[in-house]
Amino acid sequence: MNKTRSLLTLSLSVVAIAALPAVAQASTASASGACGQFRVMHNDSISGVSFPAGPYNMVNSGMSCAQTTKYFQQFLEADRVPSGWTVKLLSGQRRRFTKLHTNPTVDFQATPVAEPTPSASSLNCAGTFRVMHNDHIGAMSLQAGEYRIALNSADTPGLNCRSASNDFSYFLDADWSGDLPRPWKMNVSAKSFYMNDNTRDGFNVKRVGG
Repeated sequence: MNKTRSLLTLSLSVVAIAALPAVAQASTASASGACGQFRVMHNDSISGVSFPAGPYNMVNSGMSCAQTTKYFQQFLEADRVPSGWTVKLLSGQRRRFTKLHTNPTVDFQATPVAEPTPSASSLNCAGTFRVMHNDHIGAMSLQAGEYRIALNSADTPGLNCRSASNDFSYFLDADWSGDLPRPWKMNVSAKSFYMNDNTRDGFNVKRVGG
């Protein structure tokens, strides 16, 4: 079903990027070098190497940023690297993925980035999210208009205003029947989205204005 994509308008230079069920998409840049950031949405592991939730700086060699993003997504979903690849934890918390038997080397690295933890007074995200037409997420009805996004807690790993707005956009665009992608659940009456069974680990939305 084709839909007009919901738009995000934020002040203070908070920029939305396309969201994914378990991770946020990294930017595509040069064929080798820096590839922006990639967000792991919940604590995960790949072939025994842990990947705590949060953003990771990505660098690569011998491949494009689009390929780097695709590989990282596949490895996270499978919880392991396939035959022909290795993953190692290096100094400085760098995680290095290497494709074996290639010359020159084909690899990429993911390094976690520390994020400031929002204070209790900053749970309300700056700006508003615009729902372009009357919409719904399962049984949750959402009238067209501006919505304020607020985090449920100040200390949820891997969740901030940017990732919450990305997830809200994804839930709207994907026309979910009500069963959100793992690990998300929702409270229809409270217009709240949370991970697993912990209602503090999530965010809520509220329509503002007319």
